[in-house]
Formats: sequence, structure tokens, C-alpha cells
Amino acid sequence: MNVGVGAAVITPPNLPVRLAGFAEEQVAHEVRDDLEVRALYLEGDAPSGGRTAVCLLVYDLLGMSRHFADPIRVAVGAALGLERAAVLTSCVHTHAAPSTMAGTEALGWPTPEGYAELLVERSVQAATEAQASAVAASLRYGRWPLPGGLSINRRGHPYDPTFAVLDVRAADDAARRITSLANVSIHPVALGPECVAVSSDWVGAFRGELTRRDGGTPVLLSGALGDVNPHHVHRQGNECTNDLFAEADEIGSDVAEAVDDVLARAEDLGAVAGPAVERWREVEVPTERTALARGRGERPLRVELVEWSLGPVRLVSVPGEAFHALGRSIEEDSGRGGKVLVAGLSPVWQGYLPMPFTEGYEEETSYGRAFVATVAAALSGATPRV
Repeated sequence: MNVGVGAAVITPPNLPVRLAGFAEEQVAHEVRDDLEVRALYLEGDAPSGGRTAVCLLVYDLLGMSRHFADPIRVAVGAALGLERAAVLTSCVHTHAAPSTMAGTEALGWPTPEGYAELLVERSVQAATEAQASAVAASLRYGRWPLPGGLSINRRGHPYDPTFAVLDVRAADDAARRITSLANVSIHPVALGPECVAVSSDWVGAFRGELTRRDGGTPVLLSGALGDVNPHHVHRQGNECTNDLFAEADEIGSDVAEAVDDVLARAEDLGAVAGPAVERWREVEVPTERTALARGRGERPLRVELVEWSLGPVRLVSVPGEAFHALGRSIEEDSGRGGKVLVAGLSPVWQGYLPMPFTEGYEEETSYGRAFVATVAAALSGATPRV
């Protein structure tokens, strides 16, 4: 399999900009760290002959609606010669970036003028860089318990977190790391509403520290982070002018240390078949009268679900903020063989996916119990209790 990685800056060029994610009005007049899109391109021999390829794009954004993600996927697909299902978008879910979600003007989160066009341009730039840099690679995979003290389940649900890494090294030099795709599920809200600056939150510090330790261009893939926060409460009275975002940096460095500690133990996958679109579905899912669904009645919502195989590893797209329990049900689905990456907020954001479904703002920021149950069943291959 050949693998390449690319990156491009997606920081809005003009300030001030309104940040999306918190109820408080946040107008950023400075950039703490640049927002990025990172692209991972994989190609190889198809079992039926010929070559096949996929491209994953991960954004330092809160989430994307369809009318932002679709033009990106079309443009990247055209640039790389890929079908729609072979191009996936995902977001790290930082709350310190502009909105790329429909209807958020009503929340005080307007999208900067021209930003959608910039995202298309920079996405193609990152993706073509990834394709051009692709070289023969060896793949390693592992899943380990997430060390204690890094995160909490803010809803108090049973919480037994793990994280997974797809470690990619040059085939002709095992010491040269191309990328580490780290599947870690912790809300990037270390900064909280007090820290008003454009930022990837703890994700930037994580990537920087992992690069320093291990080399390559790491990619953070958020999974089921819907009810998972960093270990501290972001409303603890941060004085960002004094702490210089130290807590976000500390969390990022701690997560990077956890990944670095186990990379040497990742399982070498040996010779693997090229990547493939294993499943692609678009389903009409019922919605209910929640706060998120207000104004659309109870009309069904179209949901796209994509699953790739990267050799023996399955990458499963999740179209929203899944709770920890749903993430575990996807990871533990025996039909996937145990090697799973969960791509959260992918290819678009369609609300929270609470499991169990009780009462809270996450439930109101979903499309309802039936919607969550239908999507959860489709994702896990079973009928989870929600």
C-alpha cells in the first residue's frame, strides 16, 4: 500500500471572526495557533485487479454541514480521480474556530465571507500534496486503554475509554514514520469560553508534541467524544491572558505521551490489500421535534454512512457526536474483526447521538430518540439500546 499525508492552513484570513461552539459570544481578534486540514491518502492493489484509493480529510473545525462538505468532496474527488464514497471529511471539533454548520447564524456563529471557497481550495491543496507524496508503506495498528486522568464522562455514564492508532512507516525504512492516525475521543474544550482566540485547542499541542517525539505528520481523528470532556472543567475560571493556554497545551502533550508510549507495541499488519470502500449507504432517518429539529417538522433526514477497509482495519464514519457507549459498540462489533477506527463528525455533523438517550441538552441537540436508534443500529450492526 502507498500512503501519503498533506496539510494546509485553513485559518480565516480576516479578523475579527466569531467562534463557534459555546453559548457565550466569542469574537476572536487574534490567532493563537493556525487551523489546519490534514489529508491522508492511501492507494493499493484491489483484490479484483487494478488500483484503488481513498482520501481522509480532517479539519480543525467544530463540524461541517452537507453544503460545506459536499463541494469539498466533489473537488477533491475530481482532483484525485476518486468517487464520492472514497473521500471522507471529519472534524476534530474544536470550539475555537468559525462555524461551517448550516443555520448557526441564529446562534451568533456566522461563517466568514468566502470561507467555504477557501476550504475547498485548501482541501484540494492538502489532498494533492498527500497523493503526490505517497510512498510504499507498512501499516501497524493497536488499541490500548486511555490512561486515567486525561478525560471524564461528563454525563456520569459508564466509561472505559480506549484509543487506537494506525501507525504508517516507510516500507524501505521502518524508522521513518509517515504518519500516525491517532483515534482519540476527548472533546477539544480545554480552552473554554474564556479563551477567545482562533485555536485548535489541545489538538495542535498534541500534533506538535507527537511530531517532536516520533516524527511524521500525525493526524488526530476524533471518535465518540459526545459525552467525554478533558479531565478539568473548562469553566474553572481560566485567565487566558495569564496561563497562556497552558492547560490545553498540557492536555495535548499528555495525550501525545500516551500515544508515544505504546507505538512500539503496535501490531505489524504485514502485506495488506489496497484500501476499499467496504460499505456505502444513504438512508432516510425519522426525526422528532427536538430543539435541533425545530422548523423542519418531523420530515426524515438523509444520512450518509461510509465504511472503508484499510487492509484488516475498518474505518467507520459517524455522522455526529456519538456518546462513548455507541463508540464502544462500533469498536466491538465482531463482524469487523476487532481492528476499528471511528471517524466522528464524518462526513457531516447531524447532531448528538446520545446513548443512552435520557434528558439533557445533548438530547435536545439531536434529531430525537428514533433518529439516534436508527443511526446507532446501522453503525453497530446490531440494535443498541438507546
